[in-house]
Amino acid sequence: MRRTTIFVCSTAHLPVAEREEIDRIIANSPRNAGGRIEVAHPDLIIEPHGYGFFVHTEVVMRGDERASHISPEFWAILTAAFESDASWILFDRDEPSMPDLPVFPNP
Repeated sequence: MRRTTIFVCSTAHLPVAEREEIDRIIANSPRNAGGRIEVAHPDLIIEPHGYGFFVHTEVVMRGDERASHISPEFWAILTAAFESDASWILFDRDEPSMPDLPVFPNP
């Protein structure tokens, strides 16, 4: 058995266009035979959540360089989570923002 940590982060810490794109991908994702939504992102493992989404830190673990469509702000959060032994980040719309991260309010 392995222990892990989940980071919980406000969606406000992701640039608006980036979080809207993830929301769009989730909304347009098909369900498999068991009813699970299969999110097809080119670089990230994403699982929908009622108030946001989970993102796996695996892209950092693999040692990949930041893909051009992942913002530096998102990459910094992924890297910080991975370096703290977190496997997942929950981006939650209801989570308060943190003072040490940039905030991107909805227009």
